[in-house]
Amino acid sequence: MSGVRQALTIEDAEVNAALDRVARAGGDTSALMAEIGAAMLYSVQRRFERETGPDGTPWPRHAPRTARQRARRRSRGNAPLTPKLLRDSARLFSSITSETTPETAAVGTNVVYAAIHQTGGTITQYPQSRKVRFRKVGGRLRFARKAHKRAFEKPVTYGTRTIVIPARPYLGFSDADRAEILALAEAHFEAAAGEGRA
Repeated sequence: MSGVRQALTIEDAEVNAALDRVARAGGDTSALMAEIGAAMLYSVQRRFERETGPDGTPWPRHAPRTARQRARRRSRGNAPLTPKLLRDSARLFSSITSETTPETAAVGTNVVYAAIHQTGGTITQYPQSRKVRFRKVGGRLRFARKAHKRAFEKPVTYGTRTIVIPARPYLGFSDADRAEILALAEAHFEAAAGEGRA
């Protein structure tokens, strides 16, 4: 996972104690970590559905201009019909995976742009010049495809611009995740303790 990876170093004494109890009881920690990884993955997927961060805070909505652009794309059939945040292509959502070892559980993605959506930030696009194809429609210039017969090229220079991406955290550790991990650890401890008595 080279995009964003959420490896939790749990500073919660109760969770750490529960995980240690399972290990000391001789329980299979790889199975426990696989279940924790699956639970964390499910939690991240639910955040995409609810459009909230780990703390339950709703994600910032699109800027009005972006919302209008998305609506136009949807009306032309070039975008998904549901205006979900971070779900235009579903690439980010479908790239989120869990990775486990007998000692760790991690959830992350290998999508390069994932980090900017997780933490927010500013993207700077530097000046550039290129040739753009236009065509005239009713006296107004419109962008044209290369194959358009009456299109003409015009050099265009774009200036420097910045794009501010608000943070929309989807990876993280919530109170519900903590409770889920404690319940999983307790179930594995009871199973390991039951095998030890048998």
